[in-house]
Amino acid sequence: MKKWLAGAMGIVLTGTLLSGCGGNAQEEAASGGNAAETEAASTGNAAKEPVTIKFMHWSDTASESMYADLVAAFEAHNPDVNVELVKSDIKTYSEKLTITLTGSSDVDAFAFKDLKEYYRLASIGRVVQLDDQAAGAGDALNGVSHLFDTLKIDGKLYGLPFRNDGWALFYNKNLFDAAGVAYPKDDMTWEAYVALAKQLTQGEGQGKTWGSFMPDWSQTWYGYGQQLGKTLFDEDLAPYLRGLELRKELTDSGAQPTVAENQATNAHYRPVFLAGKTAMVNTGTWFPGMLEQDKKDGKLSFDWGMTYVPHPEGVAKGTSMSTAVVHSVSATSKHKEEAFKWLSFISGDEGQTIVAKYQTPASKADGVKQAFESNFSEGIDMAPIFNMTPVPERNLQAGLPELETIVTEEGNRALLGEITPDEAIASIADRRSKELP
Repeated sequence: MKKWLAGAMGIVLTGTLLSGCGGNAQEEAASGGNAAETEAASTGNAAKEPVTIKFMHWSDTASESMYADLVAAFEAHNPDVNVELVKSDIKTYSEKLTITLTGSSDVDAFAFKDLKEYYRLASIGRVVQLDDQAAGAGDALNGVSHLFDTLKIDGKLYGLPFRNDGWALFYNKNLFDAAGVAYPKDDMTWEAYVALAKQLTQGEGQGKTWGSFMPDWSQTWYGYGQQLGKTLFDEDLAPYLRGLELRKELTDSGAQPTVAENQATNAHYRPVFLAGKTAMVNTGTWFPGMLEQDKKDGKLSFDWGMTYVPHPEGVAKGTSMSTAVVHSVSATSKHKEEAFKWLSFISGDEGQTIVAKYQTPASKADGVKQAFESNFSEGIDMAPIFNMTPVPERNLQAGLPELETIVTEEGNRALLGEITPDEAIASIADRRSKELP
């Protein structure tokens, strides 16, 4: 009996232990299952948490409003990505960007204010090459793809065009009408432009009206060679000589203020044009926006027109130097895919339509063009902006900053009469061989 009880107790105890173990195992299994479900749920929730990317740009009133609108539109389409705008003062932006990208910043994408900076930072691996991503975007970037070649460095693309400005010829219709002279043609050579400027120049002293006003930028003469498809890095710089000769002919003939006069009076093309002191201005395609604002502010008292920038003989009309504001992805970004999604949106049709309400867009898409044209009074032909054939204003290769300094210095010496245009071109070639890295 005792043996039976002992055996029974053993069975009971064993059963109890097994039951206890089984119960604990089931509880642990249940607990483990709940933990797994909780972890899965937690992981699922984490996956749904939006990724935040940081985008750096310079700060001014128009840019801040524009980017705010772009962020709102982008996030409406992409609830899984938040864009945090990192603003920097426009005057020190390039320096701040360099410090940011060469340090340990968490900025994911950014705007380049200067193509020289774009070249330099891309060349040292601070930005992501985007050829594959741009190709993978399909038709989304068709509106801006015509600018890709102007932004390639050694055949590779490191940024997407966001805004773009070429050159155009602006003219005062009232002055042309008063002189009984036909408005500038849309297919005019530089030689014809110089002749027209001389014809429109009237008066002397304070009462003088210039036929032409160009900013004191070296592009106003070396653009001649760029339009011919040449570069300032070419061994033969002869194509640039004619541009410098024509620019000097304008000032020597009195049809254009001299560099010395402009420097002495700190003259700027905008107030000179608004004052009716020049019949024609050659400058960037940002100028229409300024003029429209001047009209709204009551500062513009005459009718104006815009047409294609003049070109060398044999070059197709509409061939214009072009320079873009470029957006790039940081090489150190932890969210490169999301950063590119943001950049492709703001360079795509919907984003560019928003840009067109504020500034000159990079896109040629019809809807973008219509949005831009809606900012202006009727009768302004926007073909010079949307139908131009772009050539690089700056060729992106090693030595660009140094070469720009050389070209500016030697060109100004010629325009000031210190040396001849021939001597200036020869000096550029000589200094280039000695001073470029």
